[in-house]
Amino acid sequence: MNKSELINDSLVELNVEARSKEKALKKVADLVLKAGCVKSAETYYHGMMEREKNSTTGFGSGIAIPHAKMEEVLKPAICVITLKDAVDWKAMDDKPVHLLIALAVPTEHEGSLHLKLLATLSENLMEEHFVHSLLSAKTKHEILSTITDIFTDKGEV
Repeated sequence: MNKSELINDSLVELNVEARSKEKALKKVADLVLKAGCVKSAETYYHGMMEREKNSTTGFGSGIAIPHAKMEEVLKPAICVITLKDAVDWKAMDDKPVHLLIALAVPTEHEGSLHLKLLATLSENLMEEHFVHSLLSAKTKHEILSTITDIFTDKGEV
């Protein structure tokens, strides 16, 4: 799968107004629906909320990786939103979240693609320069460039 199929301009939104985790996840679900990646924003939203009940997706450093694997996902996607104001996410470091990197994965890819995306993102989120690049990005292009650069296998994920 080409990385441009996973994330593009329509899956990135900057300065989103959301005062809670729930509202932020609803914004993600709406964006992924508009991009044609899920059948239902409501179902995808509930999938992400179910995942949050298991354990927080607040990775730390102001970043969360909400995700859901379900049949209602039409095609895999990475959606990134920056929040106008930080939101309490019950993150691992107890710091509020400024940026979400949300994953939508069809059930048939749950073992392979889902794990590869999570592993690659988690590994890179341990790198200060990657986190700084994401949190300081002012344009969609900067976000897209930062995210796609970590998937280096000749453009394939």
